[in-house]
Amino acid sequence: EPPNWTPILPSTSKIQTLRHAHARRMAGSSRKWQEGVGVALTLVLSHEHYHRLKANRTTLLERLKHWAQHSVIIFVGYRLADAHIRSLIYDIDPGRRPQWYIVAPGADEHDRKFWLTKNVEIIPEKFGGFMSLLERQIPALFRSLPPRTPHESDPVRKFFRTNSAGSDRLVQSLATDLELIHSGISFEEVPPSLFYSGYDNGWCGIVRKYDFQRKSGEKILYDALDGASITGQNFLLLHGHGGSGKTVSLRRAAYDAASALDEPVLWLKEAGALHPEVFEELYDLTGLRWVLFVDHVALHAEAVRHLLDRMKSKSIPITIVASERESDWSTYCDKLERSHPPEIYWLRGLNEREAGDLVDLLDRHECLGMLQAKPRQERIAAFLDQDRSDRQLLVALHELTRGKPFEDIVQEEYQRVQPDIARRLYLDVATMHQFRVTARAGAISRISGIRFEDFQERFFAPLRGMVRVIRDRYTGDHGYETRHSRVASIVFGTSCPTDSEKSHQFARIITGLDAGYSSDKMILEGICKGRTLSSMFSDVEHGREIFIAAFDAAPRSAFLYQQGAIFEYTHPSGCLDRAQELAEMARSIDDNNHIYIHTLAEVARRKANNADSPIRADQLRAQARTYLNEIWIKNDARKDLTFCNLLIDEALDHLKIMSEESKDFEVIEFDSKVDAAVDRLKRAQQDHPSEAEFSAAEARLWQKLGESELAESSLEKAIRARPRNSGVFVRLARIKIKKAGLEQGIVTLKEGLEKFPSDKALHFELAKVHLASDEVDASIAQYCLRSSFSAEDHNFDARFLLAEFLFWQGEVDEAKSLFDTIDKRAPEGFRSSAPSANDVVTDKLGQFAGTVQSRKERFFFIRFGGYPVAVFAHMSSLRESEYEDLREGQPVKFRLRFNRKGPVAYDVRIASSM
Repeated sequence: EPPNWTPILPSTSKIQTLRHAHARRMAGSSRKWQEGVGVALTLVLSHEHYHRLKANRTTLLERLKHWAQHSVIIFVGYRLADAHIRSLIYDIDPGRRPQWYIVAPGADEHDRKFWLTKNVEIIPEKFGGFMSLLERQIPALFRSLPPRTPHESDPVRKFFRTNSAGSDRLVQSLATDLELIHSGISFEEVPPSLFYSGYDNGWCGIVRKYDFQRKSGEKILYDALDGASITGQNFLLLHGHGGSGKTVSLRRAAYDAASALDEPVLWLKEAGALHPEVFEELYDLTGLRWVLFVDHVALHAEAVRHLLDRMKSKSIPITIVASERESDWSTYCDKLERSHPPEIYWLRGLNEREAGDLVDLLDRHECLGMLQAKPRQERIAAFLDQDRSDRQLLVALHELTRGKPFEDIVQEEYQRVQPDIARRLYLDVATMHQFRVTARAGAISRISGIRFEDFQERFFAPLRGMVRVIRDRYTGDHGYETRHSRVASIVFGTSCPTDSEKSHQFARIITGLDAGYSSDKMILEGICKGRTLSSMFSDVEHGREIFIAAFDAAPRSAFLYQQGAIFEYTHPSGCLDRAQELAEMARSIDDNNHIYIHTLAEVARRKANNADSPIRADQLRAQARTYLNEIWIKNDARKDLTFCNLLIDEALDHLKIMSEESKDFEVIEFDSKVDAAVDRLKRAQQDHPSEAEFSAAEARLWQKLGESELAESSLEKAIRARPRNSGVFVRLARIKIKKAGLEQGIVTLKEGLEKFPSDKALHFELAKVHLASDEVDASIAQYCLRSSFSAEDHNFDARFLLAEFLFWQGEVDEAKSLFDTIDKRAPEGFRSSAPSANDVVTDKLGQFAGTVQSRKERFFFIRFGGYPVAVFAHMSSLRESEYEDLREGQPVKFRLRFNRKGPVAYDVRIASSM
């Protein structure tokens, strides 16, 4: 099948989803056809028809041209040189209509490339071959004509159950806040070369099919529209690094959902607002679940949370699909995550199929650059190379096609901008956009002293392709951004290499802003980020100059004072006393904001670590705890992390005063502080399993203890001082393992069992140490695991590890029985999914062979001789093959991890492809 046009036909997975969408739409629809197509227009035009119609049916042909603006046309039986076709193509702007197709078996590569410039794709088949392909790929269910909408000029009304046009509020929101996605969506034309360099101002790249399907994008689309499993409010989040292609993947999912699957889809515009009452009205008018796509959700976190809350209170179904960088999500979306935890998807490096699709697209649009001379497999390998695949896709595209480092490409581009004023404007835009802040036109005018009209007429032309224009639908104000924030960072860094130059540029921006304008205040607060600036400036004074200028510009902004405090306590040369003054100023302006209270607690904690006496350190830590206890929010991750760090700080501080002559009570006190820190960390990790900061805090504790000879000797003294519980043996064993290996840890744990022979925690730790060794004594490991819990206790971690162990040892019936017990008795959230990494047992399991027993839309089951029931596998676990290629009865090879129900397959490979 010709690879250059078959993507227009739905894949097997799409067809399955299409069936659900079609059945739902047809079952709930009582719409009447209006302006019947058969009456208004002959659907198939022969040469004779076309000639006769052109001579006598001017109105009808004009209607054809009007409908062609929004419809796909396939020309069959015409020559490429046919004057009628050329007339239609030339009369209708290719940039304002969907892609058309022509079935032309004799076309060559030159013809194909020429017609692509006219937005017409050639299908290199004869008519019989073309119809055979349609017959094979499109089921009969989808060959009927869809009902026409009552008002083609208002595509949203095709979803309405009545003839209502909707309220003025709904109409206004669809014009200013939300974009209805449909196949005829308008867009600004962008050449392929600009699209692949990161410049895209809307839907052009999607409609023109410059992009390629990403596995994560397909998966989030199918999960979002899986009607069988969705109830209530559904929230999905696409994570990815800057430049990884999140926005394009999100746009592709939205466009496919609307155009191919006929779902009601909305896209939140960049400056748009979310009004819950609009979604209530849409549900009343349609009775359908609407799908809302939100790019850069951190900018709209509170509005999304409010919308989901409102929809839940009104029992209105809605699906929200969002994207965000992981760092911005964790920093700015705390409340949203707590209220409505999303299902998270990751946009990672390219796989081989994706790299191949990208290479073919670059070739088709003559954008291969330096890759042109390489054969196709080498082009693909270049994108899959480890040095490239770990970097942003945007960076890899530039470097591979232009043959030089991305930073050099951007710098040369910047240096070529003329005149100097235009280059300075580019730098101003980049200074703001590196923080993902849009440079408003009014702000640019105030900063540069150039009238907006002059900027538009004289200086914007040199920046085309480097700066994109964004228009605020409410104010009518224009905004400017570089094609990506990564590009903005490079422009700023290469143009202002020294601290002095950076500070001067920031000062230009800040002193030119008028915080009386809300848009200028947003810019000011957006570019003054404490942690970012502390890493940007090696000289603390230059960083302080920025905040001094910011305080002068907006003296009543609590946020700016808080960020100044964060700058002081995160910069290596910062002043903690100054940080406290700034944090107190922030709280005095906004007394009830828990974020500013937390900043005061964090400053007090850090001051305690630098205190000149233990008494002063205790006072400051008590003060930090007082601040934290004022925060009334439960399960606040920031609050819990600071509590954990306080306990770790106290344990490490106590370690500093320990010596070989320390008294027994001092040793026991040290051990109790370590025990308190470990216990608080364990509880925090259970409450916040997705927060990496707690694992980092735990690593800091054990690293410092492992590096200290005194920690080891102090814990040994604690053991000699008759400890009250077994925890000291566990802690000492971990330190000894880190320093001297597993055998030393085993010795320590056995000593603990001599003092506490029935201690379950010691048995469990000893079992894990034995299982971590290269040569496992199975009898000892099993004995320790069975001694790690009793019949009626709640130690499900020990039961779980024993079940894994029994599976490894081939005792699968007992393993299954134990997994069944865990699934029945354990708390709801316990091991609900298999981990993303191996543990001491699964690391030892080899590869298994089995057969696909059954296949569902998003998952499948594998039957193999090593377990009495079929093993679950998610579609994302399949490697080196597409899920559409998986068939029941196929042999596969796979590896196993476990959840509370038992084994789960991962790294699944179709045996014939290995």
